[in-house]
Amino acid sequence: MRKSEIDTPALILDLDLVEENIATMAEYFRARPQKLRPHFKTPKTAEIARRQLAAGAIGITAAKLGEAEVLARAGLGPILIANQVAGETKIDRLFAVAARVETIATVESEFNVRELEAGGARAGRSLDVIIEVDTGMHRCGAETPDETVALARRISRGPLRYRGVMGYEGHAVLLPDPLKREATAREALSILSRHVNALREAGLAPEIVSAGGTGTYDIAGSWPDVTEVQAGSYVFMDGAYRVVRPDLGKPALTLLTTVISRRGDRAIIDAGMKSLTNEFGPPQGKDLPVKVTRLSEEHGHLAAGSLEIAPGSKIEIVPSHGDTTINLHSEYYVVRGDDVVAIWPIEGARAYR
Repeated sequence: MRKSEIDTPALILDLDLVEENIATMAEYFRARPQKLRPHFKTPKTAEIARRQLAAGAIGITAAKLGEAEVLARAGLGPILIANQVAGETKIDRLFAVAARVETIATVESEFNVRELEAGGARAGRSLDVIIEVDTGMHRCGAETPDETVALARRISRGPLRYRGVMGYEGHAVLLPDPLKREATAREALSILSRHVNALREAGLAPEIVSAGGTGTYDIAGSWPDVTEVQAGSYVFMDGAYRVVRPDLGKPALTLLTTVISRRGDRAIIDAGMKSLTNEFGPPQGKDLPVKVTRLSEEHGHLAAGSLEIAPGSKIEIVPSHGDTTINLHSEYYVVRGDDVVAIWPIEGARAYR
């Protein structure tokens, strides 16, 4: 099959660019003390995770338990679940994942520890855990070094295995000004280091210090206390990162869509909110200088200007945010040039439980 024969709207992966992006990030970490544990929340397919591990990644990061289950079914790990898992049903699912592949859970409070201890008793096994630290996202995480030390001591007294800490400077990764992005990331990483130092002084030195994202991979990836970086979007490089980090990777993910109407300088495509998201700004054309100015359920509005885009034309759109657009689809059409070489299931799509 040729790319032009794919029914639309459909997600396209340029495999040559995917492989180049994986190799570029892997090479950065190859000789560093910090290592890469890429985030699964971007690709959501075992085929990509398998390639990242083969390139040298030390494991995979999952945003949700459902993603970890996808990885476990594929036999891929070790897995770090960079989110709190709460409730008896989910806790039991978590221990089922841990029975299949090495798994590290994340805690931020006594509540999490108690639930995991109870779940371990039901499952008849223990579990590795790290403590999340709030480094500026104000989402989850211990807020003071004293709180982190107390929680590490609490974990160490019970059946769970304390492994370290995690912070995420997500409020920095998409800042377009490189100086502001670096300053914000360094401030967040300094907070993380204060927690690390307190743990060391308490005789609880962390084995794992996890941080970072695509926008700050090189800042976190050269921070002395950090041991691993959770970059994810680098593998596809969506529209937002195309602006923020033009020095890193190429856009390997596009949405193939068909023009269904042309009226003056307005063109309408067959991709709307059910197949494309725009929370990080207007999606843009890959090869054509067009923007998707508005999305309704089934339609996208293009500012086509004087471009010759006739009804029936197929164009490729770079999503402004890959993760949430991918979540709407069930498969990738994988291409080399114009040839479709594979169709990969997106097993982690809608795995939000």
